[in-house]
Amino acid sequence: MRKWASWTLVWLTVGVLNAWSGPYSRVAVASGTEYLARVMDQYHEVFYVYEDFLSAGNHFTERGLMCNEGDEDSVPPMDEACTNSPRSGLNCIRCEFKANKSNWGGWFFLNGALPEKAKSAQLNWGEIPDAGHNLKGATRLTFWARGEEGGEKVKFFTLGIGRNPFNGKATAPHPDSARQVSSPYITLSKDWKQYSFRLQGVEMTNVLLGFAWQTKSTVNRHKNITFYLDDIAFDKPRTRDPRLLVSYETQNSNHEFDLVLRNVAYTYDNAIALMAFLAAGDTDRAKLLADALVYAQEHDRWYSDGRLRNAYQGGDLALPPGWRPNGKKGATRLPGWWDKAGGQWSEDRSMVGTSVGNMAWAGLALLACYETSGGGRYLSAAQKIGCWLERNCRDSRGNGGYTAGFEGWEPAAEKLTYKSTEHNIDLYVLFKRLHKITRNAEWLERAGHARRFVQSMWDARESKFWSGTGDDGITVFRDVVPVDVQAWALLALKEDSVPYWKGLAYADAWHRVGRGYDFNQDSDGVWFEGTAHMALAFLVNGQPAKRNSIVSFLKSEQDASGGVMAADRDALSTGFHQQDGTPWLYYKRLHVGATSWLVLAERSANPFWLGSRQDSALAMAKK
Repeated sequence: MRKWASWTLVWLTVGVLNAWSGPYSRVAVASGTEYLARVMDQYHEVFYVYEDFLSAGNHFTERGLMCNEGDEDSVPPMDEACTNSPRSGLNCIRCEFKANKSNWGGWFFLNGALPEKAKSAQLNWGEIPDAGHNLKGATRLTFWARGEEGGEKVKFFTLGIGRNPFNGKATAPHPDSARQVSSPYITLSKDWKQYSFRLQGVEMTNVLLGFAWQTKSTVNRHKNITFYLDDIAFDKPRTRDPRLLVSYETQNSNHEFDLVLRNVAYTYDNAIALMAFLAAGDTDRAKLLADALVYAQEHDRWYSDGRLRNAYQGGDLALPPGWRPNGKKGATRLPGWWDKAGGQWSEDRSMVGTSVGNMAWAGLALLACYETSGGGRYLSAAQKIGCWLERNCRDSRGNGGYTAGFEGWEPAAEKLTYKSTEHNIDLYVLFKRLHKITRNAEWLERAGHARRFVQSMWDARESKFWSGTGDDGITVFRDVVPVDVQAWALLALKEDSVPYWKGLAYADAWHRVGRGYDFNQDSDGVWFEGTAHMALAFLVNGQPAKRNSIVSFLKSEQDASGGVMAADRDALSTGFHQQDGTPWLYYKRLHVGATSWLVLAERSANPFWLGSRQDSALAMAKK
């Protein structure tokens, strides 16, 4: 807790932004690549202090209390997940102040710090070096505010931590780079209004305090007040920074999915998005995503062995300045959420783990970028991925192949001993392409090891691929027959896929739901990503009319933003379960992965071989 008083130093400018749309305006459906670009840029066009609860774009996430000694109850914790008429998005911040004689109080929005040996984040009042954001070039801080009833009086400020509020002189060894910039007390209305601080000429190279509010009993006639804040941001665009796309566009609901997945950028989804940008000719965005994957590989908070995690946070790649888990500066951010019941930040054991399939797709994306645009670091990163997979997941049980990866937290993540047909399909192509590029015979041998396992999973009696094995690595897992394995085998094996073409017919017969396809055989809904897989597989199979029909269907399902939902309904089953026993389900949410596969299907681009000499499914179909 911090006791604080503030003084008006710089006047605040006030304005209201209004947007007008004519009564007969009509919103056109954007393209899939436009949707992906919007998702990629959403947190980098400005530098958010607060965008939404648990938003990947938020900064200055630590809260410091200011109040009279012993009067902490007069300034309750803010509700940053408030859904009471937010200005935009899903949430706003609800703030309360309870009048008590002549008391005062408010909250700081601080960057804080996580020193090397600390177990949790700490408030930083200017004592910790190199722990502030460099916002050089920012000329304005804007925010929106409204009162519960109207007439509430509050003042707002930024900067000034570790400095004398009267003369601006440093009182701490590593203070904010400038003195406090403050408003007078503002009288709020019941309607949202935008306010802004002018920051021209203000030194912004070390910002510890992004935002703060303060009020007192006397200016509010000794009445309790409630007011709301939203969309607090510095005008600091960073669209050239490497970054990852948040996988799902979550909704305002009480469902765990919308809480846990709010800031998650799955590695697989971003690998497919990279390939979609390449297929669409946007090499600049593809290279930014490739750079992000390389950065994540080189800046893990614990590992330095070439692996990637299954997911990261969207928004900034790295933890903020001053946050150094295990002493690592610039460690890549991992996703998580605030567990209100437990009162702690939580992470998902699968997201922080490493799946073989996700690693393989990241490697394939890096190779696609390397073969399309060059860049030795992309090839090097893909080779590191391949070496890690060989060292840690090669298996000799049964028909060989590679195990599924690891799940859980460092330093003792749990090894997953089952083997997935899908994973080994991915590995076959990754190793095959590495051999074609490097001419290192070891990669060819590894490709053969993965392929032999895939071939062993073919069920000649019913003409389909099984999904893989149980934990013993030998017993065939027969409970689920996924549609993607049938399609991916054709895309991966290219001209060698002819013996397995009947698998596509099997999927068409047993997975079709209306004009789309389900993940498994229970026909409970349409899985749009898998439907796009089938479109490309039909093209390889020499059935362009079916491909065209499926693509037409997918385009009819696009949102006005250009995005595609993961499924056509909530809780679409897959038949699989997580390690903790919970079912693996898909939800009706806009999804980067599904949208990216539509882009690939539209352009007849086979992501397994994208960037190589035979990177087009259409070219293969005509061969």
